[in-house]
Amino acid sequence: MRKFLLGLLFCFLVPLYGNDPHCAYKPLRSYKISVPQHAKPLIILDAGHGGTDEGAKIHYFMEKRLTLMTTLLLRKYLNEMGYRVIMTRSKDVFIPLERRVSIANKTKAVMFVSIHYNSSPSPDAHGIEIFYHNGSDHKRAQQSKQLGSSILSELIAETHALSRGVKNGNFHVIRETSMPAVLVEGGFMTNTEERSNLRDKKYLEKIAKGVAQGIDKFVKN
Repeated sequence: MRKFLLGLLFCFLVPLYGNDPHCAYKPLRSYKISVPQHAKPLIILDAGHGGTDEGAKIHYFMEKRLTLMTTLLLRKYLNEMGYRVIMTRSKDVFIPLERRVSIANKTKAVMFVSIHYNSSPSPDAHGIEIFYHNGSDHKRAQQSKQLGSSILSELIAETHALSRGVKNGNFHVIRETSMPAVLVEGGFMTNTEERSNLRDKKYLEKIAKGVAQGIDKFVKN
């Protein structure tokens, strides 16, 4: 018992006067602070493609990498705003579309946002467009369209890119999810100017910031 008490006292004193790695004091800043459960709503972020599914590809410039980089930045901005976030993938792995939908539908998330980048046979095609699914659930469809409009307006304000509008689309992840859902096409990898922009991390930060601000505006309205 005496040895135990002496050992306990040693662990309290050494951090103050010594450098024992077993008892060293660890400052609070070394720990990540989780967003509390009663904070702002939960959002599902979906980085398109991944793993063996490269998406659009221009030489070694791959959509799957762009979507992941953008979505990680977007998560950071949303966390800073107080939102809780679940990502369908946070590394370069292949996740089937059905699994992405399942991840979303098992939660109480208020929205699903999928990040993609565009390609076209025409090198002149450029700009940002957002898709929602105009299905039989008219309330969800209307909410999805409003979410898309909110995100698009903020994206254009941040990037000054061409707005290609909010459009009806039949993509699996926005059709089969149960909450308001949109698919963001953040620019054309096949357009020389936009491809140059998309290689710049600062431009990707603008895209992520625009999406985050659009989400926040939609939630507050």
